[in-house]
Amino acid sequence: MNVLGYNREIQLLIGDIQLNRGKNPGAVIKACDKLLEIGKNIKDDALIGYAYFSMGETYYLLNDASNFYSHMLSCMGPMEHVKEWGYVAMANNMLGIVSLNRGNAPFALDYYIKAISICEDYSLPDIEWMIHMNLGSLYLNIEEYQKSISHTEIAHRYLLEHTDIDNYIENMTATLLGMGRAYLKLDMQDNYLEVEKRLRLDCIPFLQEMDKIVIYCFFARVHRAIGENEARDYWIDMVNKNASTSMPILDVFDDFYDYLHMLLSIEKYDDFFAAYTILDDLTKHTSIKNLERKLLTLKIRYYRKVKQIEEYKISSVLYFELSEFMERENRLMVSNMVVMRNSYMELTQINRKVEEKNTFLQKRSETDPLTGMYNRLKLNEYSEDVFKKTLATKTSIAVEILDIDFFKQFNDNYGHQSGDDCIKCIANVLLKLSADDNIFAARYGGDEFVIIYEGLTYEMVEAKANELRDLVYEAKIEHLFSLTDNRVTISQGICYGMPTSGDTMFSYLQQADKMLYEVKQESRNAIKICNADEAKK
Repeated sequence: MNVLGYNREIQLLIGDIQLNRGKNPGAVIKACDKLLEIGKNIKDDALIGYAYFSMGETYYLLNDASNFYSHMLSCMGPMEHVKEWGYVAMANNMLGIVSLNRGNAPFALDYYIKAISICEDYSLPDIEWMIHMNLGSLYLNIEEYQKSISHTEIAHRYLLEHTDIDNYIENMTATLLGMGRAYLKLDMQDNYLEVEKRLRLDCIPFLQEMDKIVIYCFFARVHRAIGENEARDYWIDMVNKNASTSMPILDVFDDFYDYLHMLLSIEKYDDFFAAYTILDDLTKHTSIKNLERKLLTLKIRYYRKVKQIEEYKISSVLYFELSEFMERENRLMVSNMVVMRNSYMELTQINRKVEEKNTFLQKRSETDPLTGMYNRLKLNEYSEDVFKKTLATKTSIAVEILDIDFFKQFNDNYGHQSGDDCIKCIANVLLKLSADDNIFAARYGGDEFVIIYEGLTYEMVEAKANELRDLVYEAKIEHLFSLTDNRVTISQGICYGMPTSGDTMFSYLQQADKMLYEVKQESRNAIKICNADEAKK
């Protein structure tokens, strides 16, 4: 979104949103409300979409599911309409994360796949890698470990090639841990030991102590898997010393959950309860019921193992209540998904109609109505682009101008309708010639046409020009008033060269026009070619 295109009031509001993002939710919501009001008043979808997205993002950080869904879904239509595909991809990504955290993997997968599709269609690799990392987490949660590894590896490769991105070490740690957890599940010892090595060398030295806790959890599980109990206990002790209620819950939950599962299985009950209490406090603070329910399953298993029957019964009732709450939450997600899909389908139909109309209007504005050829507008656009391309790639270009010999006499004697038919006949010959990818043809005006040859040798251009002259001659369009022949012929002027800095398409066109003038002075039904370098002298 081009912020500089707006007035100062709007720029200040957007500045407030960006300044307070992730720091002051109240200030962000207040600025978004004002921006949304302005956007609706002036019917600006970019502002409307941005306001809804920023509010949705804020509610996401606040773990407010209801407001998150309504605002993030509301941003989709406006952002798609103004083709802000990066925001659309990020919105789908966040919807996927929230859906997964709330226990609905199918919805999460749907959102992630849509986000990946957008990134692929509009070349957004800087967003796509994050979605692959999240897809890796999703597949890990549903025990599709090979798929988890495949997606996480895509994110890992991207990070290896982009070491300058923000929070590089933290993101690299997350991808390594994602692959490491899957390798542990698949008992791929060489692989998870390699991950442990990479975490030791590439991540731990550069992380804050708080960010190392999930690595300690992983290390404890690795050494338990290979039977090194002394090392396992060392890392358990490190977790006990550093775990706290200030940990970012969504960043640590899955790693901590697997760690707690290990403690329970090896009957380290004191360590289990110490870590469980911390994670339980963090989970309740988020109000994400799916995480509470998932964590509660470990406590239920613990009570069953140690035969604390009353506690087991109480926890089981709580589990049932949480499950009922999640059913209501899932109904909210289903409702929002249906609304989103209906809106998306309607918007897709509208966009398709708009694009079809725009394509039609664009084609009409670039096309000569008489011949169906490109017109001067398209010629100007194409010629500048191809000239820059040949200049950059150091390839040749040739510009030809041709006109119909004694066309005024043809028009005066055969009538304007026959004159139009004659022009259309020449145009058809040119259209066939320009079927070649390296040849572009356009009607320049009246009975004049321009041809641009890209990347052809001098001899090839000369051969194509002769072929064109012969095709027109062989069409045998009667012209008894020509001073050259009794049929329609053409004269051609061409400038050929290898563009260098300082050259312009206009200079080539001028030289071609000069060649056409000279050939018409000397004879007709003929071709004259000059070399651009020689023409400069």
